[in-house]
Parts: sequence; structure tokens; C-alpha cells
Amino acid sequence: MTDKILCEHTVYMENRRQLKITGVLQVIAYDEYKVVLRTDFGKMTVAGRNLVAGQMSTESRTMELTGEVNYIQYQANRGKSESGLAKLLR
Repeated sequence: MTDKILCEHTVYMENRRQLKITGVLQVIAYDEYKVVLRTDFGKMTVAGRNLVAGQMSTESRTMELTGEVNYIQYQANRGKSESGLAKLLR
């Protein structure tokens, strides 16, 4: 069974200072050190310093960020598979 992808998701980064992200469904949290986004591929966290959100378009689902990017991390969507605890309790 395949998961349904609602929109494409791409990340363009230039010199660890500028990001253009497509496929953004929601901005969950934002401050100058961390931006947490929801995409079809799970939660995406961008961490760094002096992060500033540029343009955000809900129509095209794009977001632009500037600042010093230290890392980008994804957390998989939950609820798609059985957790380890659930497997133990069977």
C-alpha cells in the first residue's frame, strides 16, 4: 500500500544562508533559532541562528527562510505504522 502524496516537497539551500521550501502544509512553530513545518513527508525542523521567514504562500505552499542554517531534520508521520510499544502489548 502506498501513501498518497498531496503535493511535491523540495528544499533548495544556498550557502547555508537561504532556503526555499515547497510542499509546506503548515507552520507549526517559528522563532529565530528553529522553524518547525508540516509536510506530506512528516515534520520538518530547520534549526540555526537568526532565522527569518521571508515569503510564505499558502496557495503555492512555499516558504523562504534566511539566516544561518545548522541542520534540517525530518520526523516521520505518525499513525502510519504500529509503534514498538503496541507491538510489545499484542
